[in-house]
Amino acid sequence: MALIYDEGSKGQFGNISVSQMDGTKAFLRHFENKLYLSFIATNGTRQERWQAGKELEICERKLTFWEKHPRFCGQTVKREMEKLSKQWSGAGAP
Repeated sequence: MALIYDEGSKGQFGNISVSQMDGTKAFLRHFENKLYLSFIATNGTRQERWQAGKELEICERKLTFWEKHPRFCGQTVKREMEKLSKQWSGAGAP
């Protein structure tokens, strides 16, 4: 049971060149996934909490990867992370 990250589909970008992807957008997508998984890790069933913990490890690796991407803009990420965190804080998530 995967919540977001299916461990069976590693590194499948198809015909897309990773260097041409928007590192900022990809980072923010995974940051939002992190917020969701953190919520599940706190509020889910025992099985969901266990699965969320496993997927949070995957998510952290992805965040680290995209943070090093040449098309990553730290200023934009910081601003958007604050917005996303504020949205999720209303949902009871960290």
